[in-house]
Amino acid sequence: MAVKPFKRQGDLLPETPPAAEIPQTEPEARDGQEAVPAPSGSGLLYRIKADPRRYILSTIGVLLALFLGYQGIHWFVAGRYEETTDNAYIRADIATIAPKVQGYVEKVLVTDNQVVKAGDLLVSLETADYTTRTAEADAALQQAIADGAQARARVAAAEAALETAAAQVSAQRDRLTQAKAQTDAAKADADLAASDLERYAELTAKGHYPKAGLDAAQTKAQASRATLTQAKAAVTAAQSELGVAQASYHGAEQNLSAAKSAVAGADARIDAARAGLEATKIDASRTELRAPFDGVVANKVVAEGQLLNPGQQTMSIVPVSEAYVVANFKETQVERMLPGQKVRLHVDAYPDLKVEGTVDSISPATGGQFSLIPMDTATGNFTKIVQRVPVRVRISNEALSTGLMRPGLSVEATVIARKPKAG
Repeated sequence: MAVKPFKRQGDLLPETPPAAEIPQTEPEARDGQEAVPAPSGSGLLYRIKADPRRYILSTIGVLLALFLGYQGIHWFVAGRYEETTDNAYIRADIATIAPKVQGYVEKVLVTDNQVVKAGDLLVSLETADYTTRTAEADAALQQAIADGAQARARVAAAEAALETAAAQVSAQRDRLTQAKAQTDAAKADADLAASDLERYAELTAKGHYPKAGLDAAQTKAQASRATLTQAKAAVTAAQSELGVAQASYHGAEQNLSAAKSAVAGADARIDAARAGLEATKIDASRTELRAPFDGVVANKVVAEGQLLNPGQQTMSIVPVSEAYVVANFKETQVERMLPGQKVRLHVDAYPDLKVEGTVDSISPATGGQFSLIPMDTATGNFTKIVQRVPVRVRISNEALSTGLMRPGLSVEATVIARKPKAG
């Protein structure tokens, strides 16, 4: 076969035979291949074209194998420890703001959805009535203090009177002792005079003693008896005077006791008046309604000029920065749950937000135990129902700082039920 030079220098190609001399046969296609007409000018009637489905199926098979492998590794490493529930919601300890005293609203200083700090003034009531009551209570306290001072003065006077009565009793006792001593002396003199008279009478009868001496002895005996009678009368008078002094002393004791009781009563009235003053001051301070903690104002239903009664709702404070999640897991899911385990939270309202948490505590009873009418399984036909156990989840500070953890939002919670690391 003759060889002709190619257009480019140095390249040699065999001479292409005429198309009429090329066999008009379709090449044999293998599995996954297809014989298709060749492009014009190529010198071929047919060419072999690979089937693209073969590559697609191969790629899908490789990806499926990789996916299944990843899922298997993930299940072995983490998936088998995960417990998930969509029966979970964000909660917060919402405070309802209500007055403790009655009054007209003077000013409302916040609006709905306003962020407030602990101690911020929310609503103020009119204070004129409570200022007047405070002044009255203060006057009552001053009057009670004055009454107490008078009562203490009466106690001092009663104590002085008691001391005087005690001194009188002591003096009367001394007089009585003296009168008794004089009586004893007079009795001794009277006995001696009687003995002398009897002896002198016997001597006079025998003529050994003069009659004049006997008369003198008789006079002396009569005088001694008179002196004894006078001494006995003095003893009786001293005893009477001592009784009077003792009665005065007992009266002084009673007066002192009454005065001390009056002081106790005055002190009680002072305490009551002071307590009344403090109560009016407290009521006056309660005319200002302040935020109990940091949060956001919600459900405001108060307006200026409105009359508020104790306990009437004015608004609510939602502590968004202290929100938490209550996830109700099936009783078959809590076997390995422990406080401190990590939790993944998917908030339905923010599907792209990554939220993490930690198991804070697990309820000591199922939710059904706290229902208005707890289920009684001992009556009627029994149908077993899987119970739910509330689990409290503490939301991470990073998520809380966003301000998006609003109470009431639905959450899907996944607990990594591994034993938490120590420390």
